[in-house]
Amino acid sequence: MSIFILQDHLASCDKHWIERCQSKSMETGYRLREAHYTLGEHMAEKILDMTAVHRPQFAVLILMRAGLPFGMGIADKLEKAGSQVAIYFIHHDINNEIKAEIADRTIILADAVINSGKSIQQIMVTLPEMIRQFVILTTTVIPKETVSKFEQFNLLVVRVSSNQYQGAKVSTITQGKGPDTGDRLFGTL
Repeated sequence: MSIFILQDHLASCDKHWIERCQSKSMETGYRLREAHYTLGEHMAEKILDMTAVHRPQFAVLILMRAGLPFGMGIADKLEKAGSQVAIYFIHHDINNEIKAEIADRTIILADAVINSGKSIQQIMVTLPEMIRQFVILTTTVIPKETVSKFEQFNLLVVRVSSNQYQGAKVSTITQGKGPDTGDRLFGTL
């Protein structure tokens, strides 16, 4: 469908939020959560623009745990703008009860990082086709080579990276592994 890269549309005074999120910044805890939350608010503005004429009710599905600050920034901004928002915290699948509750809403799937895309693909295959067509995938970062896996969806990203590595309990990026975003966000590195 389409890809939107927030970095290309963000005012220069707000680009420091993106720099905070990058692994090389080594930001952790509150400062990193604040950056994810604020970027989520900015992303919500694009979502509101995209959906202004249809489906004003949203279901924000937040991939736990790393997607929490970013997803809450999206949900809070949508709600502040007057939209009805239901928030769901998910791991690797969506149960039938949630599927029934979100069927008539615009679905926003929020994760901090889409790396290989396996987690998102696992969730998407559990959704009926009728629901899948209304999903907006959002993330703070996705590797350039992973973008093509999601061409059939509306993909909203803060930035596209030329780097790709597996998140691990390490403090520096070496041998294809780097600091896990969830660990950086919640001080468990």
